[in-house]
Amino acid sequence: MPDSNLMSTLVMVVLMVAAFWLLLIRPAQKKQKQQQELVNNLGEGSRVMLSSGVFGTIIHNGEKQAIVEVSPGVEMTVLKQAIVRAVEPSEEEFEYDDAPADEIDGTVVDVVEAAPVLDVAPPSESAPEAQTPEAKN
Repeated sequence: MPDSNLMSTLVMVVLMVAAFWLLLIRPAQKKQKQQQELVNNLGEGSRVMLSSGVFGTIIHNGEKQAIVEVSPGVEMTVLKQAIVRAVEPSEEEFEYDDAPADEIDGTVVDVVEAAPVLDVAPPSESAPEAQTPEAKN
């Protein structure tokens, strides 16, 4: 009698492990393999969406990382795992042109320069310290 109890428990454990593998691990492995194949098949110039929702164009595709241009002149280095999918032009809502930021409709716009950074020297040790009202009395 104890042998049949032990055997049925062992069979249940094996069935639970098999079900766990079939329902959770195997689909995750398949999805990861598909994702890796997708990213490896993408070439330079492909439009992609990153896991953060950022759209960009692949500039360089390395072994583990890719350089993605998110807007003209702005590049990011990302892990290939961050690339979720390829994007079709019909899916994009906005288009960027290559016109410089200081040119609108063919006319050059004056760009306001940033305020100059002031050089402030740290206080020297020889400078007299500020006196408190109690010290003056």
